[in-house]
Formats: sequence, C-alpha cells, structure tokens
Amino acid sequence: MSNHNNETFVFDGKTKLFTIVLMVIGAVCLAWSYMSGPESMHHMRFWTNYLHNSVFFTGIAFAAVLFLAAHALAWGGWVAMFKRIPEAIMSFLSVGAALFLILGIAIYMNAEGTELLYLWNNQDYLNVESPNFDPLAFHKSAFVNPTCYLLTVVVVLIWSFFAVMFRKISINEDTTPYTVTTANSVPDNVRRNRIYAAAFLPIGGFSSAYVIWQWIMSVDTHWYSTLFAWYATVSMWVSMLAVTFMMIIFLKSKGLLQKFNDEHMHDIGKYIFGFSVFWTYLWFSQFMLIWYANNGEETQYFFLRFEQFKVVFFANLLMNFVGPFFILMMNSSKRTLGTLGFVAGLVFLGHWLDFYQMIKPGVWYNYEHAQHLSHAGHDDHAPHGDNTYHINEAPKAVLTTYQDDQHGEEHHDAHDHSDHAADNHDAHDHSDHAADNHDAHGHDHTAHDNHDGHGHDAHGHDHAEHAHDDHGHHAEPQFLMGVHFPGALELGTFLGFLGLFLFVTFTSLSRASLYPPNDPYILESEHYDTGIGPEREAH
Repeated sequence: MSNHNNETFVFDGKTKLFTIVLMVIGAVCLAWSYMSGPESMHHMRFWTNYLHNSVFFTGIAFAAVLFLAAHALAWGGWVAMFKRIPEAIMSFLSVGAALFLILGIAIYMNAEGTELLYLWNNQDYLNVESPNFDPLAFHKSAFVNPTCYLLTVVVVLIWSFFAVMFRKISINEDTTPYTVTTANSVPDNVRRNRIYAAAFLPIGGFSSAYVIWQWIMSVDTHWYSTLFAWYATVSMWVSMLAVTFMMIIFLKSKGLLQKFNDEHMHDIGKYIFGFSVFWTYLWFSQFMLIWYANNGEETQYFFLRFEQFKVVFFANLLMNFVGPFFILMMNSSKRTLGTLGFVAGLVFLGHWLDFYQMIKPGVWYNYEHAQHLSHAGHDDHAPHGDNTYHINEAPKAVLTTYQDDQHGEEHHDAHDHSDHAADNHDAHDHSDHAADNHDAHGHDHTAHDNHDGHGHDAHGHDHAEHAHDDHGHHAEPQFLMGVHFPGALELGTFLGFLGLFLFVTFTSLSRASLYPPNDPYILESEHYDTGIGPEREAH
C-alpha cells in the first residue's frame, strides 16, 4: 500500500466486525422501539426512526451521485484524487431502494402505525361520510397516496442505475488504455461519463423534489413549502461532503490517499463552509416568508417546532450554521485536518438532527390529531363533521384541548343565548326564565359540567401535558425523550443504519484502487494548487 499508484483499501475483519456490531445495536434498538411505548402510539417511534434514517443515508448516497455528475460536466478534475469515495458512497442507493420498498409496502398494506406517519394513509380522514373527514388530506390524496409513494422506489432505482454506470466507467479506466476516438480529443470514458452526467442532473434534480415531497413534506400533510425540496437537498449535500471528508481522514490514518493534500482539503472545507451558508439562506428564506405572511396553514409548521421542540430547533441552527460558519471563516481552519474533521463530524450529526426535526414533530402532531379525534369520538356532545378545521387552527401545544373549549363555548351559546362569559353562568341561571325551563337548563349545565370533568380527568391521565387547571388554562406540554429530543433508541437506530451504510460503502471501496491511474485528470489533481497557502498569505 506504500505505492500510491496501487492504493487499495482492505476491508479487514476488525473493521467489518465493527460495522456488524453497529448494525446489531441498531436492529435491537429498532425492535425495541417497535415493542415499547404506549399502545395508543401504534409503533410511532419505530416508523419515525426507520423513516428518518432511511431518508438521511439514502439522501447522502443520492448527493454523492449529484457531486460526481456536477464535477464531470464542470470539468472538475481536482476531485480525481478522492473520487472513489463518493463512488463508493453512492452504492448505498440500492440498499435505500430496498428500505423504501419495505416502507412503501407497509404503507400500501396500511400496517399499524403508518397512519400516524402519514395522515393521508388513514382512510377515516379520506372518507367523506366519516365525522373525521379531512378535506385537505382528501384534496392532496391524488398526489400523496400509497401508489405514488411506491413510485419513489422506482426513482431511487433510476438514481442507482446512473450510479452503477458512473462506477462502471470509472473502474474501466483502470484497465482500459487511454483512447480518443472523437474529433475534439475528449477521451472516450470522459465523453461517456459526461453524457450520463448531463442526463442525470435534470432527472435527479426534478425527481429528488418529488421524492422529498413524498417522504418528508407529506408527513405534515396540512403544510407545504415551495422551498422545502431545495432545503432538504442541500442538507443531504452538506452531509455527503462531511461523510466524504471523514472517510478521507479514516483512509489517511491507514496510510492511504498519500497524494491527498492541503489543497484538496481546503476546497472541501470551502464546500462545507459555502453550502452551510447556503443551507442557512434557504432556512431563513423559508422561515422569513412564512413568518411575514402569517398564514395559519403555513405558520403551524414552525409554531409546533418552536413551541414543543425548542432544543432541536435551536441546536439545528447552532450545529449547521453557527459552528461551521465561525470555525471555517479562517483559511487556516480549512487546511487543518483536525479542525476540519471536527466540523465535518459536527455538520454530519447536525444534519441528522435536521432531518429529525423535519420528520418527528409532524408525526407527533399526527399522533395528537388522532388522540383528539379518539377522545372526541367518545364525547356525546362532540361536534361532528368539521373536526379537522378546528384542529388545524389550534396552537399545536393545546391540540387535544382546543376542541373541548370550542365544544364548551358552543354548548353554552346554544343553551344560554347570551353574551355573558362562562364564569357568569350563575347570574344567568337567576334570569327571568320560567321555573321549569330554569331547572331543565340548570340540569343540562350540571350534566355537561360533570361530563366534561370526567372527560378531562380521563384525558389528563393519558396526556398530562394537555391538562387544564381550574381556570381553564393550558399546562405546558410534557417533554418526552425520543419525541421532543432524540433518545437512546434514536441514537442506537442511527448507529445501526450508520453501520449498514459503512458496511456497504467499505465493501464497494475495497473493490477498486483508490488511486485511478488512467483518469485523464489524475496528474492535475496530484499537483492541484488553490493558490492559497501559508507561504502566500505571508506575502
């Protein structure tokens, strides 16, 4: 391995065992999340953890294909020195297709818990005869439905096809003589690579938006954002850059990638810095436009995350913008292996947390939605037909009590025919009604109060965070580890998917030399110079 012209990564037993141990930890945590938790949650934690990590690692693999295609079209020869790493990363796409095939089949078969993952998968909300009919979910069901969801697997397989072709062309370079058969002196392998790259970029760009809408944005069925696909794609892209650099550090620790130098590292650092700023630009643009418009259908997304997921909300910004921005502002930090490695690790975990806050709060809202309808269904006085609109208009921290308040107000209005507040009922009872009407009315109020009191008490045992005090004020929502912040099962599941990702990537990485000797840009990459360095800064 000392000869850089024949650098080969050996996926040895020790490294392989490490990835297998991670996978076992993940499998145990995933199984535990399926079996644990209240029965009412219907395996919600299992499905969210499965979806979260499947999206995250499949997205990284997609971004690797995007990275190679973009540099092929832009004549980006500087990446030749480490291009085998993104080539290995993109091999995970086939596994990602299998992961989403499993999830798609579960959704198609309406497996228990998938109705909490996506509201549009609950037939009760789509049935116009149901008291829980959801007009907005019904309207969107032409696009977000089990069939369209399964089509995302086809999209990932198309991505995987391009990944296979890029990899095949790259490997063929190692054994195929340098040939030129075109008039413009472009090597055949480069020409074929650019043809596939030109085809993939528009296909991958547009299809990724479709996939992101299906996988992530439809979790919040009542919400949409035209910037969301851009935002999620950039999150995948920065995560891929971070993974690529951490793998470079790992390989260099084994004496490989000897020709990878500070110039390559500097440009990767600029990439991480620049796209972290671009990610923040998209985050702010999305947030600012929604905040300024102040449309309830849009603000509910950020209201929920700010009110109930504060720690994740602010940690997301600190890890993905504040940290990389201030650390990588100096050129020297981009050329220091340890510093850039720390930022890469921070950004990698930060964007995993970013996808967590894209998915988990929406599923938690879906759970609260279902719980509210379940309790309303047992209330003889519950209003019917328009439940969804009441829920959507409510602050998310008080979802399960908002309609009870509406019910109480409607009940008092219907019986009192008065403009008095609820605490003036005693005065109202002494008005000039006939005695028999007064008694009937008072009895009705008593029955209603007893019924509501019993309902609130039973509901309070299950959901303390939504309990009322004696004056009707709402208690603060309860903080639940594993919901409002990743718990041990979430971290364990992440390690399992990471182990699977590393196993697939390292297997692919070991099947070819890390140094592509016949790449037409390899010598350019070896002597790559950004024009920025300590000796130049001194002048």
